Amino acid sequence: MKAWLKRILIGLVVLMLFAFVGAAVFLLTFDPNAYKHKIESIVQERYNRTMVIEGDLELSLFPRIGLSVRKISLSEPNSTTTFASIDSARFAVAIWPLISNRLVVDHVAVSGLKGWIVRDEKGNFNFEDLLTQSPPSIETVDPRFKSDEIRPAPAAAAESNSVLPQPKKTDFKIDIAGLEVLNGAIFYKDRLNNLDMRLNRMTVNTGRVTFDQPFDVSVTGNLEGARPVANASVNIQGLVKLDPVTKLYTARNLEANIKGVVGDVDVQTGTLTGDFEVDSFAHALTGSGIDLTISGKGAKGTGLRNLDMSLAAPKLNFDSTAPLLQMTNFAVKGTASDEDDESYEWVLNSPALDISPTGAGGKPLTGSVRIKGKEQFGVNFRMEGISGTSEALNVAQIKLDGAYARGNKRAVNFNISSPAKMDLARRLVALSAMSGNVVLKDVETREQNIPVIGTFSADFLKSVASFKADAVINSGKFSFDGNISRFDEPYVRFAVGADSVNLDELIDNVSDAAAPAPAAAPGDTKAPAAAQPAEAKPATTAVRNLVSDLMGSLIGSGTASLKQITYHGVVYNDVTAALNFTKDQLGITDIKSSIFDGQVQGDALINMKDNEVTTKLNFQDVSIEPLLKGLGMNPVMTGTGTFALVFASRNAPEGANWLTNATGSLEGQASDGAISGFDLAPMLADPAAYANNIEQAGTWKFDPAAKTPYKTLKTKLVLDKGELHFTHFSLLTDPLLIQADDNLAVYNLINNQFSFPGKFVTRQPVTLNQDGLRVSIKQVTLPFELTGSPQGAQLKVKWQRLNNSPLGQFVKQRKDKEAEAQKQAAEQAAAQKAAAPEPQVQPGATTEEGQPAPAPAPTKPEADGSNPPPAQPAPAGQTAPETPAAGDKPAATAPAAPAEPTPAPAK
Repeated sequence: MKAWLKRILIGLVVLMLFAFVGAAVFLLTFDPNAYKHKIESIVQERYNRTMVIEGDLELSLFPRIGLSVRKISLSEPNSTTTFASIDSARFAVAIWPLISNRLVVDHVAVSGLKGWIVRDEKGNFNFEDLLTQSPPSIETVDPRFKSDEIRPAPAAAAESNSVLPQPKKTDFKIDIAGLEVLNGAIFYKDRLNNLDMRLNRMTVNTGRVTFDQPFDVSVTGNLEGARPVANASVNIQGLVKLDPVTKLYTARNLEANIKGVVGDVDVQTGTLTGDFEVDSFAHALTGSGIDLTISGKGAKGTGLRNLDMSLAAPKLNFDSTAPLLQMTNFAVKGTASDEDDESYEWVLNSPALDISPTGAGGKPLTGSVRIKGKEQFGVNFRMEGISGTSEALNVAQIKLDGAYARGNKRAVNFNISSPAKMDLARRLVALSAMSGNVVLKDVETREQNIPVIGTFSADFLKSVASFKADAVINSGKFSFDGNISRFDEPYVRFAVGADSVNLDELIDNVSDAAAPAPAAAPGDTKAPAAAQPAEAKPATTAVRNLVSDLMGSLIGSGTASLKQITYHGVVYNDVTAALNFTKDQLGITDIKSSIFDGQVQGDALINMKDNEVTTKLNFQDVSIEPLLKGLGMNPVMTGTGTFALVFASRNAPEGANWLTNATGSLEGQASDGAISGFDLAPMLADPAAYANNIEQAGTWKFDPAAKTPYKTLKTKLVLDKGELHFTHFSLLTDPLLIQADDNLAVYNLINNQFSFPGKFVTRQPVTLNQDGLRVSIKQVTLPFELTGSPQGAQLKVKWQRLNNSPLGQFVKQRKDKEAEAQKQAAEQAAAQKAAAPEPQVQPGATTEEGQPAPAPAPTKPEADGSNPPPAQPAPAGQTAPETPAAGDKPAATAPAAPAEPTPAPAK
């Protein structure tokens, strides 16, 4: 007995010795790097990804199996683009648990982890193939079932070359006692939602990690981003459970904190707490005790001043495949303000809502939005009477009522309601009987009620919707219908039609809203009223409001066909146009309308973000007088015109007049009309009567009763920096042609001053009389310059340019005779004074009534050209000077000059 025991002990010692020697030999001769290529091949075969292990594998056996590795990278599927990389990693595996088919990792330490997570345009992530177990082709059972008896593992699956464990097909378990990640970074790019962000300087610490078992997780890092701009610190901790095979992910006692810039908000306090369970296979979310709080101020350059919002969801259950939606005491509320002193408030409450495939019900869902400041906007939302099922949901009434006003201008009240039918499984919504009213209220308490009816339907799976609305405006029918596609970036197609619309009854004057109109001075007549629209326009910055912001977010196209539009008293008939919205720009093309007894067509482009307008219009055979009235100008001209207008108005700097940033041109002609304010006929009666030895200006006054008929008016005007340049101007009348000096005539619209050099050219012979001699000149050309303002212009005739012309010679001879007559009169007066008794010329003595004043001295220097006469005679339509012209004074007062043939026309 003792011998057998002795032999057994010796055998055990020998066996242990051989085991120790064998282990030592294995440890000394085993090279783990020989398996690098095998591991890379398995990954390539199983996932179609390339794994590269640059560093050496280091292995230890006692007291644990330990493995460390450096420089590992994994590519995208079928690509050389890197998906993830690790600078270094080490972990230790307990030996004895392997005997019981369990892999227990004592500790995992990873340094320099980098991952690039990408979501494509279809919503698929680039890591989904790593989590998906390929089922056999005959598999039809939901993979979330966990019982192998219900879903037996096929043999084909057991032969898979996957390096990952198959937790649902074997009893093999993975335990990680602890995971530590230092200096990591996760890069996230979402092409579906245009996001580009990253989590830098990431640190991860976990407790014991086991699939389908909860474990503690703590994550810290710095959130950075380009879209949206972000730079914030992040701290997340909670109890997490992962099950990649069934795609169930649970977070208990989750607490996430963020502080820093995220998008337009500089978050001072951002906290999310609660319990969550996410089923990514069914796209379902279950939550309880959810509380989200965000408080902060606007990031630099955003215009936002502060933001406070909160979300509370004591119970939330959403399953898109059921479909299922359950909410209890769900509430969202928030406030914000911006640098323009606008404040915003929003609220959404759902006390109880339960919608499932078997039934639907709950208390009314309510909400509201408020805007206060330069604009006043408020809308209330209410959905009540919920019944049916999730696939046939009935809502007794969806109601919207609200109001909009800007400053003290017109207010718009509206209320719209409709029953609704929904299919949440197929994402269908239909409002089949929309009805309501739009009420316009003015400051004068005038009120206009517009009844509205319509329909709306949407398919959210296909991202399409259609709408139709009919209204009665000014006793005329108005229709608006169209469709919307691509809900993530809506594209709108629409058609607008109307019988008769008075826009004065519907919209405010935008310029009046931007700046108050100046008060009229006492006694002002039509002239200031005509200038009022120009003075109301100098808005110094772009007019940003809710309407323009809404328009600026639209993309789409449409058509308009309106039988009649009235705006500011002007009637536009048969108006048609095509409209295109492209991100803050509204293009209006193919504009056509019958207006002012003629036709107009053209295009326009409006940049709503920068408040820029570009217009090109062609007017054909329009009546000039009603056109001027329609533009708010004094109708000083009649006739028929055809011309092209190009105009561009851009946002002016602070304090600048809008005209300084406006450019444009007007080119065309008018015919068969008359111009009010002056009459050129008297000038042709005796042009020499307007002569003077110097170029002295005569006052030009506007005379509404005076008219000058014309045959044609051809002009080309260019607007630049508030100045209107006459690059060409030609006015043809029966007796006269008026031409401007090209590119020299300028009208400053800002200070209302002009300089208009040009010439008068007669179109019929001019007859001159001198000492009984009649001289006929076939054509007379008179250079002139008109300066000043429309209310007080000065006219100069440039006689010095006519010295060598027949008219100039005639004027010279006439002036010489006038000078000689003045000299003789002066000598005769001096002789009479010398012959008269001395007492009759005592200082202070008065002359008899009717006797000429014996003071010829002032006329003597005038004859020498050293002193200008008091005033120049003016043509009819001007104010003639009270003092007679230099050439007429002797004929009127002295008998020594009886030969004067023609009196001045002013007399």
